[in-house]
Amino acid sequence: MEFKSLTPYDEAIRLASGLKVNMRKSLIPVEKSVGHYCAEDIRSPISFPEADRSAVDGMAIRYEDSLSASRSNPVQIRLVGEVRIGDSPDFRINRGECALVYTGSPIPEGANAVIMKEDAAMEGSMVMIYRQVKKFQNISRMGEDLKKGDAIIRKGSRIMPWHLPAFIETGLDKIPVIDAEVGILSTGTEIVSGVVKNSSAPMLEYMISLMGLRHVFYGNVEDERSAIRNRIEGMKSDIVIVTGGSGPSSQDLVHDIIESDGRILFHGVRMKPGRTTGLGLIGDRPVFMISGLPVAALIAFENIIDSSIRSWFGMNRPKRSIKRGFLTRSIFNNENMKMFVRVRMFEENGKTMIEPMRTTGSGVINSVISADGYLIIDENSEGYPEGAEVEVVEIGDWL
Repeated sequence: MEFKSLTPYDEAIRLASGLKVNMRKSLIPVEKSVGHYCAEDIRSPISFPEADRSAVDGMAIRYEDSLSASRSNPVQIRLVGEVRIGDSPDFRINRGECALVYTGSPIPEGANAVIMKEDAAMEGSMVMIYRQVKKFQNISRMGEDLKKGDAIIRKGSRIMPWHLPAFIETGLDKIPVIDAEVGILSTGTEIVSGVVKNSSAPMLEYMISLMGLRHVFYGNVEDERSAIRNRIEGMKSDIVIVTGGSGPSSQDLVHDIIESDGRILFHGVRMKPGRTTGLGLIGDRPVFMISGLPVAALIAFENIIDSSIRSWFGMNRPKRSIKRGFLTRSIFNNENMKMFVRVRMFEENGKTMIEPMRTTGSGVINSVISADGYLIIDENSEGYPEGAEVEVVEIGDWL
C-alpha cells in the first residue's frame, strides 16, 4: 500500500508554519540561560560602565600635562592619591597632579586620560611622564559599552555563553526564555519486544534540548490501536512527536488515530529520507508523525519539526553552514522528491570534492556518522552530473 499522494515539501512547511501555537515564557537564572531562546528583547537596565573606568594599570592624569612629554624630556607631576577597584574617589585631579589607578578603577574627578604604568616612573611623591596621551586615552567611558535601554539580545535569539557577562555586569539575574515541552512516544511491537533497539528517541531528546526546550519520553508502545490512543491521550506535553507507525500500511496506525481524534494537516511528504512524515492536531496540540528509523527521523527533525517549532515560537534559526565542492559522481532525482543526500567531503588537487554516499534505506547509521553534510536536491531538479559544483549543508549545522 502506498500514499494516495505526497505533499510537496514547501507546502508541508507552509501548512506547518501557518499553525498558531501558544508560547509560554519562563524566568530562569542567568547562569542556566545558555542554549535557551529569549522570549522578549533583553535590554540593559543601566549604562555600562556605570562610571568612567581605567582600561589599564597606570596614572590618571590631565592629558594636557603630557603634551610635551617624551623619554628625553619627561614631565614631572605630583602623586596625590590611589584609586582601587570598587573605590569611590573623594579627591580631584588638578593640573600637575595624578593618581595611581588599576584596570577597572573609577577615574577621579578632573582626570581625563590614563598614562600606562610602563610610560611613567614613580619617584617618591612625584611621577615622571615619558609619553604624550590623548584626551580620554585608556579610559572606558561611562556607557561606552552599553547605554541604558540598549538591546543585549533580541527576542527569539539563542542565548550564547558570551551573553552572560553582559547580563551579569548589568545586574540581570533572571532571563525570560521560551518555554515548551516536547513529548516523544515510540511505537512498534518490535521495539517493545526488544527485537529492535529504539535509537531514534534518545537522539530526538538531545536535539530538543539543544533548542532550549524541555522533553519527556513517554516510552515505547506496541502496534495496537487502543494502546497507542491511550498513550497519546495521556501525554501532557505542548508538542508531541510519535516515531514509527507513520507509514501507509495497515500496520501503521498513528495517522488513523490522529485523524479520528483530530485532524491531519499533511501525511506523506515529497522528501527522501522522511517520506512518511506527517503533522496533525488533536485539539490545539500539534502531533508530528515521523519514521522510527534514525536517519529519516534526523532529516524529518532538522527540516520539518525544527522549522515548524521555530516559526511557531519566533525562534531564530542559526545561519546554515554551506560549503561548496565538486561531485565525484553523478546523482539523479528519479522520484521527483526533495532529496537529502548524505555526502563526504575531501580535498583533492586543491579542490573540495563531494562524494555522495551509497546508502539503502532510511536507517543506515553509517551514512550519518561518516557524512560531513548533505546535498539538497529540489523536487523539480533532475539531479547533478559528475563534476558539477554543488552546495552542501553541514549535518547538525542548526545546533
